[in-house]
Amino acid sequence: MTVALPATSDWARYIADDFSFADYPPGARVLDVGFGGGEQMRHLLSRACRSIGVDVDPQLVADGRRAGLSVCRAVAERLPFRTGTFDGVICKVVIPYTDEAVAVAELARIVRSGATARVSYHGLGYKLRYLLTDRDWRRRVYGARVIINTCWYVVTGKRLPGFWGDTLYQSERRLRKYYARSGFELVSTHPAARFLGAPVFIYHTLRRR
Repeated sequence: MTVALPATSDWARYIADDFSFADYPPGARVLDVGFGGGEQMRHLLSRACRSIGVDVDPQLVADGRRAGLSVCRAVAERLPFRTGTFDGVICKVVIPYTDEAVAVAELARIVRSGATARVSYHGLGYKLRYLLTDRDWRRRVYGARVIINTCWYVVTGKRLPGFWGDTLYQSERRLRKYYARSGFELVSTHPAARFLGAPVFIYHTLRRR
């Protein structure tokens, strides 16, 4: 479940608008995991890339098809493509809503050696800001339960059942561990504003070894 950002909060200053998800050369075959409204796919097409998108939401998939985009329904943990199919992959704040270790490994599987992945995540600061500053008690509970669920996931490797386990936040340490296991190399971490010293959004550029 995605919780909408409060309209009165200045979340914008935590977003790295200068991080380019679609910076791929012409002709590159790029998968957008969680394509949403298709913005990144359109950027790719404008750069003469071959763009394919997947999303779990059937309505978004239907809308994408009507807009002429090449899309299908799938989850990040089980992508319906052969190993090494793509020259690149985009995954914009999708991993928080997945089994993160499995999803990162799947991103690595579907790209060829030398391919680039551009991925963003929620950090601890994203949930702390809900928990400590939001006036809506429901969003504060959301922040708390995501932190609890993530701690449980770190200890057990499993999310809490049902509603309680629908979202995780990511950490640099865990992500580096997943990268090492799956064959990704961390090329760069894009700087972004923090909350109480904790990352709100994490931006990584990766290369498949």
